[in-house]
Amino acid sequence: MIKIDIGGICVAVDNKYGYIERLASEYLTDASPAFTVRASAEEIANERLKSEVDASDAYFESIVSYRNIAEVLPTLDAFVFHGSVIKYGEKAYIVTAKSGVGKTTHTRLWLSEFKGDAYVLNGDKPVVRYKDGKFFVCGTPWRGKEMYGVYETAPLGGIAFLERGVQNRSYRINTSDALSRLIPQVYKPKNRVAVIKTMTLMDRLLKELPLIRLECNMDPEAARVAKSALVDSVFTDE
Repeated sequence: MIKIDIGGICVAVDNKYGYIERLASEYLTDASPAFTVRASAEEIANERLKSEVDASDAYFESIVSYRNIAEVLPTLDAFVFHGSVIKYGEKAYIVTAKSGVGKTTHTRLWLSEFKGDAYVLNGDKPVVRYKDGKFFVCGTPWRGKEMYGVYETAPLGGIAFLERGVQNRSYRINTSDALSRLIPQVYKPKNRVAVIKTMTLMDRLLKELPLIRLECNMDPEAARVAKSALVDSVFTDE
């Protein structure tokens, strides 16, 4: 069994294989766990059946374990988000998109354009946590195939919904538009109580954080337009 720290929440994982311990090596802690998860043999087998990836049981144990963690997190005012987290200045910003749009490529543009000022806090599946009246975004061992990410928690400064575009443009979006884009990117638990908690957190997030839409190509300018909107609140449509 290992214990990992995710944004100040200690989770025990009753693991069978060593893969998840290596994956989470930076996150290991001796703190008292808030809860414990385990990936059963049946869950691992089912994950293998529905996966397009040919991998070991150890790999699938890590996937199932994180899903089981995501089922419980909302009861602690946190949820798993699908997106890339870029740390810039004192805050972190989530860039999210449908699969294949170019989220990872866009993230790399930030690293190229703002060398020394920007880095990736998590490349794929961070945790968003509400604590002490503020939203934070937390690094996790689950950070995508590129393994972009660090063991760190930072105030969440805003979320950008990325789309492909011929030109690089940024727009403010209203609450209803933002909600329709937000829902597919947030892990939705099966437990009814956890679902209600997740919806409550999303509603608060929509009211308290800047949410923007980005139309971007793959030119370096895309990172500058995104940074202007997310960090400086300067939009191309104003």
